[in-house]
Amino acid sequence: MLWRHLCLAQAFSAAGLLIGSMFGAAAFAEPDDPAPIAEPGTRTVRVLAAKQAGDLALEVRGQGQDKVRMVLRNTSAKRLNVVLPAGLVAASATGQGGFQSMGLGTPTNEPGAFGAFQSAPTEAGFRSIAPSDDARTRSVIVPVGQSVEIAVPAVCLNFGLPTPTPRDKFQLVDVDDYSNDPRVRKALRSLSILGTSHGVAQAAMWRVCNDVPFEFMAAQKSKVVNVHEVALAARFVDALDTGSGSELVDSSYLTEARLLVSIQGDGALASEARRLEAALDGLRLMGLPIRVAEPSERPGEQPLAAAPALWVKVLLTGTTAGETRGRVFIDRAIVGGTWVPLGKTTFTESSAANVLEGTTLVRTLDHAIAGTFVSVKPSRRGTGSTTVKIDNHLPFTLANVILKAGGSSGQPKVEFKGLGVGPARSVLAPIQAPGGSVDRIELNGL
Repeated sequence: MLWRHLCLAQAFSAAGLLIGSMFGAAAFAEPDDPAPIAEPGTRTVRVLAAKQAGDLALEVRGQGQDKVRMVLRNTSAKRLNVVLPAGLVAASATGQGGFQSMGLGTPTNEPGAFGAFQSAPTEAGFRSIAPSDDARTRSVIVPVGQSVEIAVPAVCLNFGLPTPTPRDKFQLVDVDDYSNDPRVRKALRSLSILGTSHGVAQAAMWRVCNDVPFEFMAAQKSKVVNVHEVALAARFVDALDTGSGSELVDSSYLTEARLLVSIQGDGALASEARRLEAALDGLRLMGLPIRVAEPSERPGEQPLAAAPALWVKVLLTGTTAGETRGRVFIDRAIVGGTWVPLGKTTFTESSAANVLEGTTLVRTLDHAIAGTFVSVKPSRRGTGSTTVKIDNHLPFTLANVILKAGGSSGQPKVEFKGLGVGPARSVLAPIQAPGGSVDRIELNGL
């Protein structure tokens, strides 16, 4: 099967990204959790049930390898809040020749993202994935007698078949009606809820639906998926196959042992390093749970971790009455258990080492690492706002990105939720300021 028959991705232009963002903002209620509450007189319905009841007319057509175009027309006597639950499939209709069926993500996604990135707040402002039934959906308001057109991110489910075009018409079905394979059902629903980049979701579904080897995908070096996304997809499939009989992948498996931390100190700082290292247990760095790297049994021995993973090595280099300085070296695990350097950065914290707490150090590391490995550059300036390009240099998908407007301290922070910027990928985002800098990022291990 030739790689050229895959649904080859088209590079997103700046204009395309902006159009996608503006379209999503116009067609949907605010994407923040929980889902928007419909106004009085509005009836909330699930899309397939409303279609079956005759309250909603649907037209679903192809729009390339990464999305489908859906037109929803309200044929009822009430304003409809139409819910699109996780696990929908745009199935290729019979009698039209062979073309891809598409697994749907979340309609509020930015270009390049897939899924809802459901999360729940935890202590110290960090997040952990905890999807609930109420949070699995996104909705769109359709006024009486009117039609709303939306683009929904999607992944191909039939490796090697032609890419759907606007001439190709789909039937919208639940994944339970599309496939008898419980792995396919569980995989699509989990990806639609947990959220990741489009490349990760596509690689995972090609493997689950069509048994395409990950090694083959990684070797192609295509625009559809990159080697980092293939590694994340492999981890997801491991979670899929090792989990219990639940309907969703255990999200804790995706974050377990993804981020290792070790702290050392020069001279008198050695004891403070050991204290701080112990204090990190149970905390989260960049949204991932910290696992303290266990002491080596032999000099020079590296900790064990399955790829993809990060090893954050902190070296305390100096301290004064109101300051602690340090350097950070980050390695990434690659297939085979080998660690390779990813990069380094420095930090300065306005507390002496002997009073520095673990939570404070984590926040300092959050800021230092995010600012080094996620870059933000102005792409286009407008009146009162700037479109910035966010580049991800980490081997994980960026779930959320918190930017600080402008460059000076005290500037307001802007959170971009569910960006889904895959490793070695970028996205455009508007900010109401001349520019911005990265304050924090949140990863979900996928």
